[in-house]
Amino acid sequence: MQMWIIAGRCAAGAIVAAAAAFLPGAEVIGDQKAATGFVFTEASKYDPTAWMEGRDRFPAGAALKISTGGARRALAPAFHASADATISFDGQRVLFAGKPTAGDFWQIWEMPLAGGTPRRVSAGQGDCVRPLYLPDERVVYTRLATAGSEIEAAALAGGEGGRLTFAPGRYLTDDVLRDGRILFETGRDGQRELFTVYPDGTGVEAVRCDHGKDRGDARQLSSGDVVFTSGARLARFTSALAAQTDLSQPALEPAGPVAEVAPEAWILALRGKDGRFGLYGWDAATKQTEPLVIPPSGNAVQPVVVMARTAPPQFPSALVPTRTAGNLLCLDARASRTPLAGADIRRVRIYTRGATGEPVLLGQTVPERDGSFYVQVPADRPLRIELTDGSGRTVRAEQGWFWMRPSEQRVCVGCHTGPERAPENKVPEILLKTIVPLKMLGDTP
Repeated sequence: MQMWIIAGRCAAGAIVAAAAAFLPGAEVIGDQKAATGFVFTEASKYDPTAWMEGRDRFPAGAALKISTGGARRALAPAFHASADATISFDGQRVLFAGKPTAGDFWQIWEMPLAGGTPRRVSAGQGDCVRPLYLPDERVVYTRLATAGSEIEAAALAGGEGGRLTFAPGRYLTDDVLRDGRILFETGRDGQRELFTVYPDGTGVEAVRCDHGKDRGDARQLSSGDVVFTSGARLARFTSALAAQTDLSQPALEPAGPVAEVAPEAWILALRGKDGRFGLYGWDAATKQTEPLVIPPSGNAVQPVVVMARTAPPQFPSALVPTRTAGNLLCLDARASRTPLAGADIRRVRIYTRGATGEPVLLGQTVPERDGSFYVQVPADRPLRIELTDGSGRTVRAEQGWFWMRPSEQRVCVGCHTGPERAPENKVPEILLKTIVPLKMLGDTP
């Protein structure tokens, strides 16, 4: 039988000691005792993609439980509902979404793992879910609304959160990467896609640009790879590759995110033949699964291993809140992941979104001979780029919206080139001509 050690097969003594300091006993999984336990969500009903339609993923409530020492206990027993647990970097606290009563909104709460009174972190109306710790005494989470959702960041001390997303749509926080970026997913037309953004809302971009495949519930592993659900299977992004790859996995349908125990050894939720999710241990080397938590009725999902981990570096934001615009430099509008087939690109048009959702033209410019252009656009507003030929026919147009923050300076390689594309080592012609961006601010002062 596979031996499961929750702290990792070769866990450092410091990690084991930190966990043992507040978790009595050890979790028995397989033939050995683990140094730490894990937290999971138990719910009678669970719909992992309900957020894409503005519905509750846990319509009948949910309860966080911690499993350690061969025993399980409710983490927030006084709450009507609790879910979406994440563990602090020092392994001592837990952040979660909770509802004290059935009539309350989901809000973000924090409490010691050893027990205690939960403290509310988020503020305001509406449901707040999927919280994550940032390394600067802040948290990031998703605020849901009927028409869409936003990603916000707030101080751990509590208070109103500041927005990080400024385009219409539905968003859901997934993870904080080791480089400090926030990994999140968007939902549109029944498909999910993965994006990243810095903790000040700058630099939003797709993790990969081969759109069209459903991707969500992502988690970064210790290797740096990102594992996620793609339809009814698991897939991964490896930094050296521009497209997703398949991986060894159980035959049952997974519901992410996975919880890494050791390299290629995870705890994950799998859907059984009865249609309900249970928690299993999975070892890619032996291709074995081991049942861990199989509720007699209902679902066990969202496993999170209790252990200390290295915090990502803090992100030094250079935003100037008093400014109202950002500068965008494109190195070659003709460069694209999918070839433009010799199209004659004569104009670059930039749009924002009107009050009723219609595209509003901010302005247009002629790219230089090398395809470069440099423009100034309004901050914190939806933006979209369109390329046209000499007759005004659209050659390429973004389907979604992006945004720029106040005083953000952004450089893109080309049109839909993908973040893995490196630019040529040369000065773009537009900067040899002028270092002043063309203003496309619309009605922005």
